Amino acid sequence: MRTIRIGFVVAVLVLAAGALLWLNQTGETKAVDLPGFSHFQLTRIAPQRGKVYFDKEMTREADLSTLDWPQNFELFADPQTAFEFLCSGAMFVALPGSSIRVGFPYNRLLLRNGDFNWALSSGDDRVEVGAGDKPLSLLLPLRGRLKVSLDEIVLWAYSGEGSLKVDGETISVPEHARFTRFRGTRSRMDDLLPPPQNYKPRRAVIPLREPNDSVVRFTWQRVDGADGYVFRIFPSMLREGILMERFIPGNQLNVELMVFQEYDDFFWDVSAISQQNKMEGVPTPTGHVRLEGSLLGRKSVTRPPQLTITSLTVGGNIVLIKGEAESSSQLFINSAPVKIDMDGKFIHTMTYRTIGLKTIEFRLVSPSETETVVTRQVTIFEEGI
Repeated sequence: MRTIRIGFVVAVLVLAAGALLWLNQTGETKAVDLPGFSHFQLTRIAPQRGKVYFDKEMTREADLSTLDWPQNFELFADPQTAFEFLCSGAMFVALPGSSIRVGFPYNRLLLRNGDFNWALSSGDDRVEVGAGDKPLSLLLPLRGRLKVSLDEIVLWAYSGEGSLKVDGETISVPEHARFTRFRGTRSRMDDLLPPPQNYKPRRAVIPLREPNDSVVRFTWQRVDGADGYVFRIFPSMLREGILMERFIPGNQLNVELMVFQEYDDFFWDVSAISQQNKMEGVPTPTGHVRLEGSLLGRKSVTRPPQLTITSLTVGGNIVLIKGEAESSSQLFINSAPVKIDMDGKFIHTMTYRTIGLKTIEFRLVSPSETETVVTRQVTIFEEGI
């Protein structure tokens, strides 16, 4: 019995190591190959003080030291806790407040309620799970997301095709699509924009030697049909919280990471927003940035970024603006984003259709999210066409 238990522990550790390799990989959609794993293992909980329970009343706690999992059980996360688990050869992440059932009555994994992400191995084996309390049969895409509530079940196919069996009918969900099953019989399928390519840094360790070393530039390739991007930073791969969420009209952002003093590891992704349906597209696989060095833990010095308007030239109904600003910051003139070159200079033109006194607002946002706001006024004497 002791030998069997030791063997089981070794197998779990091998699986967990494979899972960690997948979590830290820099590829687009492939997961590490996992051997067949029909039962279950809880692999991570976040935050570390978080709790996962065997019962809805949250009185019987489950933890990472549990190895002898029963054949039939349920797990419930508290509203602040996410958990990661291995089951059926796949790595799943259940976001805070989610619940699952393993075993009864369908002898498979049931994603009962909440928000889930997963990645499958790159082999030919497909994984079928249940979704919801009155479960729909779900064939998982290679990488995707599932959100289950009383009002709807939503499946995102990030990579590969998935399907659901609804009222005896199998509905295929193609790659880069979202299927929503509303309460009752109504449903809809939406196309999603693909993930931005060439996103950086995918995985980076940044030594902190000078104060500005903690300002990290995040970049990605533009996506056709996108009118902007949603950028997020998380405290861990389990996404139990959001440290930063921002809509970005362009394809780069500078962030001062030392403002998040409790953390030295940062996980991020970015997704495009569709002009047509205003939905978020497929997110990039999660990037990872780690800060190291003697400055780590010191309080970040936040100050307003420097902004200088060097000239405002009015010609007819056109205003030519020139100025200087910190190149690591973001500049907005009357809410429109303006590019700052590497030397910290910018040029911008504005056109007016009516005459009169006009106010121009300049807003410069630093990587630590401090702002400098300046206003200038000009008089337009000619009407535009």
